This record gives sequence, structure tokens and C-alpha cells, in this order.
Amino acid sequence: MRKMHAALELDPSLDDRVPAHPFLKWAGGKWAIAPRIESLLPHDTRERVYREPFIGGGAMFFYLQPRRAFLSDALVDLAATYQVVQHSVGALITRLEMLRATHTTEQYYAIRAAFNQEREAPRVERAAWLIYLNKTCFNGLFRTNQSGAFNVPVGRFVNPRIADPPGLRLAAAALSGADVSHASFDHLLAAAEPGDVVYLDPPYVPISRTSSFAAYADGAFTLDDQTRLAGVFRELDERGCLLALSNSDTPAVRQLYAGFDVSPIIAPRAISAKASTRGDVTELLIRNVARYPRPPSVPAPRLARITMAPPPRNPRAR
Repeated sequence: MRKMHAALELDPSLDDRVPAHPFLKWAGGKWAIAPRIESLLPHDTRERVYREPFIGGGAMFFYLQPRRAFLSDALVDLAATYQVVQHSVGALITRLEMLRATHTTEQYYAIRAAFNQEREAPRVERAAWLIYLNKTCFNGLFRTNQSGAFNVPVGRFVNPRIADPPGLRLAAAALSGADVSHASFDHLLAAAEPGDVVYLDPPYVPISRTSSFAAYADGAFTLDDQTRLAGVFRELDERGCLLALSNSDTPAVRQLYAGFDVSPIIAPRAISAKASTRGDVTELLIRNVARYPRPPSVPAPRLARITMAPPPRNPRAR
């Protein structure tokens, strides 16, 4: 189980989060740096309305587990998979156990073809296919081409963890009170309200021609999309939302968010086609910290007031 909130370590009973983890592998997943990001978010994030429009692997949501969360993603099958985990986890586990028992390379490509062609298949079936492909594909990538077809080859796993019943049930418990939907990030302009915490983790601006994982959401997330996102960020800032956005440490990102707080974060890069390129990288957390509420100050020690008792009265005195 992860460490509790720093402020709650002395009394873990105050932390009502379940020990849920992401159930999908995801390029750029934030689980390893979630404590660092949490330390840079508003101190009362869990008590506010929390919005995350690029849910991906869900690391920050599962780590924070805010009490009122609105989660969304532009990838329709990804959003639907979260909904299936949320509402039909038992049926999903049953299907994944069947896929685990019969896993072969031939089955992988058959499931990949079905996922790409049978768009109207039952939601539980498609969610099981998505998780199965995610757990057994090369490097745990989730990548689609311009037509929206999943095109990652099979991975070389001896015993892939296709079904994880305890982990999925914990994820379902964490998601039980969340609102999950299929939506583009710009729906925030109609939904977000002043005081909401909005954490954005878009596909990153690539640091090189071979480093982009941006094609996960039915086509590439282009520089024009990055510019639109920066515009939404600025509009939400003016509205009074409390914002944080992760992206790569590139001149383009720094220029798009000029004027906001920029905090470098060292993050491990766990997914890469070449082992030689895996390792720590610097990414950025962009914040509008001027909007953040100040944490409650620690009260100064109170000095005991010393009251001098009056001298005893002399009953004979007049």
C-alpha cells in the first residue's frame, strides 16, 4: 500500500482512500511521481470538485481519490472501459479470466482484429479486449493509427497479468462515486466552475521525432491541439479554476504557457521502444498558483495567561 498523505501519516484512519492502482499500462503514466504532483496541487484538492479530461491510465485520480471527480477522455473505448470497471467489474473479470486461460499469439491478433472491426460489440466485451490488448501488446502501448485502428504488435511476455480481480475491484471501488464520460478537453469550457481543480495530462509535445506517444486518441494530438489546449487553460484561469498541466520540457511548451508557474519534475520513462532510451527525463508541471488558496497556517504556540491572585482580605481591615 502506498504511503498516506504526509499530513495524515500520524493518523491513517483519517485517510479514506482505498489502495487502488491504475489497471492499465499507459505511456507517460504518473504513478511514480504522483506524490510529487500532489505536493504541488492545492492543499484541499480532495475536498474540491476535481476534473481530469485526459484520464489515460488514471494514476493521479487513483492516487488522489478526490471525493467529487469528473473524468473524461477523447478515446471512446477508454472512457467506456472505465465505465465498465465502475459498473460491471464482475462480468469484466469473468471475461478477462477466459482470455487469460487461452492467451496465445494467434489469439492476440484475433482479438486485435475484433477490437478494430466489431465496433458494436457489447461494452463489457470491448472493455475486456482493450485491457487484454494493453496487457499483452508490445511495451504496453496503446496506440491507434489515423483511422482509429489499434495497431501495436504482440509483446513478448512469459506470463502477462491479464486478469487482476483484486486490483480491478479496488479500482471499481475508487471509481464508484466518479462521473466518467467520453469528451474532448474543450468540454471544460462548458463544465468547469470557479474553484474547481483541473488536472490536465495531454499527449506530450514530442522532444524528438521518435519520442511521441501522441497518437493514442484516434489520431495524433497535433501542435494545433496543444495551442487550443493552452487557450482553454488561459480561459479557465480567468474563470478562477485551479489548474495544473503536465507536459514535456520543451521550448514550445514553455512558450505556450508563458506567464504561469513552471515546475520541473524528474520522471522515469518506463515505456520506450529501445531500452537505451529508457530512464529519467525532465517534464513540466504548469500551474496558475496565483489562484491557489493558501494552506491554513500553523497556529503559533499559545502562551498561558498568568493571573496574579489578589492578596487575601484581612477581615479586620475596614
